[in-house]
Amino acid sequence: MTVLFVDDEPQALRDLERLISAADVDWECDFALGAEEAISALATERFEAVVTDMRMSGMDGAQLLNYVSAHYPETVRIILSQPSDRDAVLRSLVSMHQFLPKPCDALMLKSTIDRACSLRDLLISDSLQRLVGGLSHLPSVPAVYRELTRELRNDDASIAAIGEIIAQDAAMTAKVLQLVNSAIFCLRQHISDPIKAVSLLGATTLKSLVLAIGIFQEFEQFYPSGFSADALMQHCLRVSRLTKQIGLYEQLDESSLEDAITAATLHDIGKLILHAIDPKTCAQARLQSEIDDIPLWQAERRIFGADHAAIGAYLLSTWGLPQTIVEIVALHHTPTMAYEMSFSPMTAVVAANFISHSGSHPPLPSLDEERLRYFEMVACGEKLAHWHHLVSVSGKRSGSAGHAPLPQDVSL
Repeated sequence: MTVLFVDDEPQALRDLERLISAADVDWECDFALGAEEAISALATERFEAVVTDMRMSGMDGAQLLNYVSAHYPETVRIILSQPSDRDAVLRSLVSMHQFLPKPCDALMLKSTIDRACSLRDLLISDSLQRLVGGLSHLPSVPAVYRELTRELRNDDASIAAIGEIIAQDAAMTAKVLQLVNSAIFCLRQHISDPIKAVSLLGATTLKSLVLAIGIFQEFEQFYPSGFSADALMQHCLRVSRLTKQIGLYEQLDESSLEDAITAATLHDIGKLILHAIDPKTCAQARLQSEIDDIPLWQAERRIFGADHAAIGAYLLSTWGLPQTIVEIVALHHTPTMAYEMSFSPMTAVVAANFISHSGSHPPLPSLDEERLRYFEMVACGEKLAHWHHLVSVSGKRSGSAGHAPLPQDVSL
């Protein structure tokens, strides 16, 4: 792995070099004294990650990462700065992937950079790496976005109400969790509940991020593929609700249940990414899926070189979201690749997604051999029909629409 470290203080660079040498990491490192020297280095060598100080004379860290994002979008972008620079770091949120506190110990530095790059092999296509790496915004459901901006403009805005709104949208949830789980907040454990994340950020910070900096944007149209962000989000929220029911029934602990619910909300976020990148090719993948009678994710692999699960997981990992969530998003179509083979948050999400797509009929796992093998491997094959009955009864009691057919754009 090649990493470029940038600071305008020579002593800070020497300290970093000693830190890395002591950590005995298997990296090729270069050190640039200021942004201009960094830009020259980037022009002559490919770096997988750039780690820069925030406050530098001339071009500061945020401006440098904006440049890197525009010219080398596949490069992981990390701010290494004083926690007291929080306001400056928040302004750089659009261009950075992660934040590390200064001074930073060797273990945190190594794990953050390694993890940010760890899912790179899932994206086979170099062009996709560049496109996904360059994304600073993800499109949000228009109605949810407008509701959030209205609430934030209200002087009496409730943190709880803001959190509930953000939890209804995958893109907003992902971005808020990216920020809260960064080292800016020096938390000792990961946060996977968007409502908790909002309470930590506070209304003032959110108003700045949303209304002034503009970290969210809305879908303004239906693409030629017929893709609907609203329909996709309704599917994800339904899977999230089913996941909660299954997780509660199987007595997942509180932390695991939060991971499962949020992973369910985010499991198809890769579809938002693909439609933001190339909606016309997404339409080709859907057509290929119908012609060859194969799942959409398999058609995506043929056309893009990676499916929406891998692409979504890649971005979430780069943003520093909890690894449990990243793994579920990455493997929700291929769960037999999971490390844990017992009932877990992964099982709850995979089962909920499967039941959601099965409609009003009990699930027939024999139609999907990958998930059949998985459910048998985790000794849950016989529970599918029971979970389906559980959520069906619950839906009727709550007066929900039950298992109405889902729109075409939420195909597997």
